[in-house]
Amino acid sequence: APTPTAFGTISSLLAAMMPTLHRCVGVASVGVRHAQTSGVARTFGAAARFLWRRSSSGVAKAGARPQMVDVGAKAPTIRRARAACRVLVGPEVAEALALGKVAKGDVLTVAEIAGIMAAKKTPDILPLCHPLLLTKVGVECRLDREAGVVEVVADVSCTGLTGVEMESLTAAATAALCIYDMCKPITKGIVITDLRLLSKSGGKSGDFERAIDE
Repeated sequence: APTPTAFGTISSLLAAMMPTLHRCVGVASVGVRHAQTSGVARTFGAAARFLWRRSSSGVAKAGARPQMVDVGAKAPTIRRARAACRVLVGPEVAEALALGKVAKGDVLTVAEIAGIMAAKKTPDILPLCHPLLLTKVGVECRLDREAGVVEVVADVSCTGLTGVEMESLTAAATAALCIYDMCKPITKGIVITDLRLLSKSGGKSGDFERAIDE
């Protein structure tokens, strides 16, 4: 059942929206029929139902709200993370990459630059990541012509209060997406797979090294 908090939230929202709703439907009161025919009323109704569900289900309870973790008490340490993914381009694209015949240009170099740019923009993509002063970002795209695969590896470092795992993963993923974008005129069947963290070092949680066969 809806909690008193839910009713209070909805009642306050109703009071604030009532003058606008009256003007939109052109009547002194808002009824069910008008709520069905007024775009503004329908939008309000959806918002009210959403607030009702959030309050009654407990989603909005203290501690469940999105927030950036407070890392202010931590000491700066050297952080490093490496991530990788695979781009299954297939034989036709692999041939074009090897011969430099992709219409958009030097795919692997552009993809590496795209990955570096993305690492620096990680907090703009992932809203709860901390902005970090990165000291190094390297992205390498290696073509295995026979297998029709591009291996992407990103290596990110900083001296900071939190780790750079997400920066390395974002760099690898973006480089792979850039390869897809530049090669999609040849085929739309390219597959990006196996995005994973290879290793991380520094910080309270200690080091991590993925096993070779994982």
